[in-house]
Amino acid sequence: MEEKELKEAADLIRRRKKFLVACHVRPDGDTLGSALALANALRQLGKDTVVVSADGVPEIYSFLPDGEDILKETSERAFDVAIVIDCDGIDRVGPALDAVKSARKVISIDHHTNSPPFGDIGLYNTEAAASGEIVLDLIDRLGVTLDERMAICLMTALVSDTGAFRFPNVTPRTFLFAAGLTAAGASASHIARLVYENRSLASARLMGIALAGLKVDKGGDLVWSVLSREDFEKTGAADADTEGVINHIMAVKGARVGLLFREAPDGPAIVSLRSRDSIDVSKVARAFGGGGHAAAAGCIISASLPEAERMALEEARKWMES
Repeated sequence: MEEKELKEAADLIRRRKKFLVACHVRPDGDTLGSALALANALRQLGKDTVVVSADGVPEIYSFLPDGEDILKETSERAFDVAIVIDCDGIDRVGPALDAVKSARKVISIDHHTNSPPFGDIGLYNTEAAASGEIVLDLIDRLGVTLDERMAICLMTALVSDTGAFRFPNVTPRTFLFAAGLTAAGASASHIARLVYENRSLASARLMGIALAGLKVDKGGDLVWSVLSREDFEKTGAADADTEGVINHIMAVKGARVGLLFREAPDGPAIVSLRSRDSIDVSKVARAFGGGGHAAAAGCIISASLPEAERMALEEARKWMES
């Protein structure tokens, strides 16, 4: 990200009045926390701001300040500016796409690698651990005072996208950002507990099924598990309750690539991928129209669960061998 783009985005925001801030489908803490923090900043500047997340706010992130203001959809159109956060492709906003396209200008904020650029202004930084880092740069450029609510939202972005500062995407700059957020009133330890140690009973039972069904290949380098629609029905869990399960799969000693397959209520198979040792699982995800980071990616495969498992594992083995 160049200073030129950051300045252009800040100047555009100052000149306009009506804003849409859009999250990606199946939202995580980064897209939600970043969107809420930026919306707070825009409102401090007197901007008319709507935040949309097509899949709402998962229970695990219900603690986020002002999360209740997020809409699943909006009939409003003709926004002055749409700001799309953490989306590696404009289609990732899902049903909010029409509202985004109604805007006179689009700003894209993202930290994914190999993402197709879109919008009139792109704030991209692939070295950022989370899109929240870029949002914090923009808030600073806008001259808005960082308050405790915004700090909590942005700390959630960092904590969720770094595995509580354990993933290799963490840089010295990430810790500097975290220090500033801590000074503004956010607690990394409290947020990490809420995100990673605050599971519902249904979620814990679903986790148990996933871990009990672990499968391994390639001498333990490749580890995966499968959750069927029946598993969700038996436990009473929702798809959002799978948050963090993939990280436990990757906790298996020796695992270099981990996958979690789960059956969506409407049929397609959803695949979460993680890796270490410089294996780029985003290439596996992109083979099926998905995307993400080198060490954390995802995709949807329009096939039966067994067939999706076969297809994705075949692709993963190919990339591991190359």
